[in-house]
Amino acid sequence: MDFRIRQLQCFLTLADLLHYGRTARALYMSQPTITFQIKGLEQTFGVPLFERNRQQVSLTPAGAELRPYAQSIVDTARSARSRLGDMGNRQSLRISCGTLGQALILPAILRALSEGYPGFSLQVDELTTEQQMAGLSAGKVDALLMVEPLPVKGMRFDCLREEPLVVILPRSSPLAKQRSVSVEDLRDVALVVPRLEDSSLRQPFLQALLAPYGVKPRFLEAPHSLSGQLAYVAAGEGVIVGTRLRASGRSSAIVVRPFREPLPRLQFGLASMSSNLTPAMTTFRSLVLGCVDQKIVKEERCETDPSAAARSGTMGAIAAPRLG
Repeated sequence: MDFRIRQLQCFLTLADLLHYGRTARALYMSQPTITFQIKGLEQTFGVPLFERNRQQVSLTPAGAELRPYAQSIVDTARSARSRLGDMGNRQSLRISCGTLGQALILPAILRALSEGYPGFSLQVDELTTEQQMAGLSAGKVDALLMVEPLPVKGMRFDCLREEPLVVILPRSSPLAKQRSVSVEDLRDVALVVPRLEDSSLRQPFLQALLAPYGVKPRFLEAPHSLSGQLAYVAAGEGVIVGTRLRASGRSSAIVVRPFREPLPRLQFGLASMSSNLTPAMTTFRSLVLGCVDQKIVKEERCETDPSAAARSGTMGAIAAPRLG
């Protein structure tokens, strides 16, 4: 059968009004057009749908039989159009959020999206550093939240927060009795780090950090998850060089001590590709920066101009060390 939704709309309106002139006015069409549409529908089904004389217009038995089917088809078409229109306007984004972001900023962002953008779909994945870099570069991940600057060509980095480096160590360690720890104290302890296949950046970062002090680190590879690494620390297997918030709210078997030396601070922020200018990415970036402006991320803001990374297209403009 060959008929159009517009023909069914003409049929249903005429069936309600039973007057060609009023039907034409209701649909903003000419009366000959209404007549043409109805005749086409009658030819499609091979039966007359209306009886017409000088006094009145009435439905034929076939027209009365068609009416509920026509209404169902038109309603379904409208529902489909509305649904597909919503899909076209819906914003969706896939991100990976670091441990710091999950604690500090992700809850506020989820609340803001729920309240102001109910149609926004945000997928949050837990990925290793290598998966984050590969996914961002390939367009499989739209943004990385509260991560350090990463060596991804064409990446934009909005710095949101700076954190000092500290040592996370077992409470049973002799170093835990000190108020602060020297870099020299790391000479004889293992540094708990993720596996190289999960993060190719962490070990080189620590080597470069300790080299000026003549300390060659000894690494103990652990799962990429923070909870897994902290379990090794709590068991007395080694220590973590990281940020205080990595140990926040964790086991009572671990303690945090600052360094005596003035080591560089780590930068954390929002990473995305400079070429990603979709409405969803624009909305998400605005929300993230808004959360920072509202002091949800309360620690010291970065001193580096966050737009420098976007202009350079690489991470060379970021002063903080790279930590995977």
